[in-house]
Amino acid sequence: MEENIATPQPVQKPVLKRQFPVPIPLIATILIVLGALSLLLLKKSSQNAPLFSPTPIPAPKNTFYDKDTFIKIKSDSDFIELVSAGQNSQQRLPLTGGGDLRMMAVKASPSDSAGQTVERASGTNVQVVGIDEPDIVKTDDTSIYYSKQGQYRCFGENIGGGISLMKTMPSRRCGQSNSEVTAVSAVPATAMKVQGSIPENGELLISDKILVVFGNSEQGAMQLSGYSVINPATPKKMWELPFSNRSQKIGARLYKGNLYVVTATTPTLPRPCPMPLIEGKTMLKIRCSDIYMPSSRPLADAVYSVVKINPQTGAATKSISFIAQQGQTDLYMSPNALYLSYQMQGNSLQILNQFIAENKGVFPSYIEDKVNKLLQYDLTQSTKEMEMNNLLSYYLSGMDESERLKQENQLQNTFKRFFNKYKRSFDYTGLVKIGNDDLTVMATGKVPGFTLNQYAYDEWKGDLRIATTIGGRNPFYMFGSNDLESQVSDVYVLNGNLEVKGSAKDLGKTERIYSVRFMEDRGYIVTFRQTDPFYVLDLSNGNAPVVKGELKIPGYSSYLHELSNHLVLGIGRENQVKLSLFDVSDPKAPKEVSRYDLAGEYWSEAMDNPHAFLQDAKYKIFFLPGSRGGYIFSYEGQTLNLVKAIESPIVKRGLYLNDYFYVVSETGITSFKEGTWDKVGEVLFEEKLVVEPTPFEEPPILLDDSVQSGTSEAVQGTTNKPLGL
Repeated sequence: MEENIATPQPVQKPVLKRQFPVPIPLIATILIVLGALSLLLLKKSSQNAPLFSPTPIPAPKNTFYDKDTFIKIKSDSDFIELVSAGQNSQQRLPLTGGGDLRMMAVKASPSDSAGQTVERASGTNVQVVGIDEPDIVKTDDTSIYYSKQGQYRCFGENIGGGISLMKTMPSRRCGQSNSEVTAVSAVPATAMKVQGSIPENGELLISDKILVVFGNSEQGAMQLSGYSVINPATPKKMWELPFSNRSQKIGARLYKGNLYVVTATTPTLPRPCPMPLIEGKTMLKIRCSDIYMPSSRPLADAVYSVVKINPQTGAATKSISFIAQQGQTDLYMSPNALYLSYQMQGNSLQILNQFIAENKGVFPSYIEDKVNKLLQYDLTQSTKEMEMNNLLSYYLSGMDESERLKQENQLQNTFKRFFNKYKRSFDYTGLVKIGNDDLTVMATGKVPGFTLNQYAYDEWKGDLRIATTIGGRNPFYMFGSNDLESQVSDVYVLNGNLEVKGSAKDLGKTERIYSVRFMEDRGYIVTFRQTDPFYVLDLSNGNAPVVKGELKIPGYSSYLHELSNHLVLGIGRENQVKLSLFDVSDPKAPKEVSRYDLAGEYWSEAMDNPHAFLQDAKYKIFFLPGSRGGYIFSYEGQTLNLVKAIESPIVKRGLYLNDYFYVVSETGITSFKEGTWDKVGEVLFEEKLVVEPTPFEEPPILLDDSVQSGTSEAVQGTTNKPLGL
């Protein structure tokens, strides 16, 4: 069988055509034309009319609602980068925190003074029953301690034992400044007398006969001192903790015999770490790598620290630190945890990018492209925002006046609609839940808006309730002024992991929160702009909080206090100091059942500082100071009656021991018999004989094992020891 073999075809040679050389002048002409065309295209692009649309770059995901986690900073250089960006930013974003505010009558330990036993004594009006807060007046079983300023000493003769006696006089009679803590024997109320004094001043806490003074060192830095007041006539200084001069006290709590102090420290650049927090013989330094930060890496220019201290010895046993922005900082502490919060603004570049995406044509395409690209750059947030502001400023300044006027109007109206739609994406409050025992991070979370103060927070049955004000702040000045018409208030309920489980929204439209009170399964909120809406919330179901009732009255209340079950007192203003008594027995229909205006009083410290307020439920009375004196009111029969007015210069506090009421002013203490309100005793500070306290011999302050085995740097004397976070 023959095989079929293909016959190869002859190869055809290509026909060569004649080639003509291209003249060099023609090539040059083409290049010139192309160059001119490129310049023309670039010019047209700069004039907002590009011939070719840029390739769109996908906008990064808006991370506003992503939950922050707390992570430790990796290195000193990372810390320096974060803090440098925060310190260079003009933004000042405050920290916040705080809840259940009640007056508790403290059942005093039986003690005998001149044959009298103290069975009933008031404590400071605090946020959470059983968790004490610093104030300028404290009392134990029989003595009252008052921290005062601005008086003067006249030195007298020495007596036996080298103890110096001195007479404290008003400034017109002596020349040396005197700020001190005065101890007064208050029982019996008919025979009060000054026992002794401590030559420093500041807010006070008392724990097992140790009086802690939040004072200042000779250099002006914050300093804690512990005095034994077993014998108030001869107080003995047991310890002192001088803090860094770059630190300031944010708040403090005393719970179960432990002192918790929260500070804010401004780092020193370019070598911030280890950062000194406590100085002196017992030194606490924090390493950069032991400082936490939110995972969103917000702008930060300060380090916030919580230090757990033994008030008996002054030993710092635990600490934890994290970065945030300087500003007002509140803390809320429950029996389960300590909460700190930080207020942050949303990412303005992401907001602008979202605004552009939803309003095509409001900006020329080259602005859209540059904003989109700017988001992709590996730059700090503050640098990106600076570039964004420059871009928008150059854009508007490049127009003539008529064009700019038209564009500003279009931008403001368009952005106002966008702002109202996304107002809960412009500000948020971040939260850190810290365990009371070991100061470890238990959970983190965030909610939209910003809080008023610590009373906007409350923990109940494992949930955290938070009241916030939403909207109002416009992050782009060229898009118009702040829009107060968009303001509303929300209440959020968070579970133990700080995840939002329920909310009640849109309270007080166009208004902001002026006061908050959470009481078990109820919430009371006052918002204000022109009237005072008083809201009652049912919080029994944390998954579905409900606004039950609302009452609108003139003026506002800046402090709310539950006097009894379903009876709430509001302290505020309408031209002058106004007291309102609300009956909330029917939450759907709250009523103002009584009102009292304080004549000639335009401010009371109790409006801003709840420590100045005192209630005695036994006699159905409450006390508040004013600028002209002190006032004791009865609320018997749901009617406000002024039962006693005490005219005295600068009244500070009220308190009770047994059935006697004491009014503390800058000049002295006056006592009254409760019920009749007859004056029974008085002591004047300027007539007292002051005994110098026992000279301070600083004992060694030992750090316990849990501190010494940690990771931060502590120095005992000249020996370095680690202190863990």
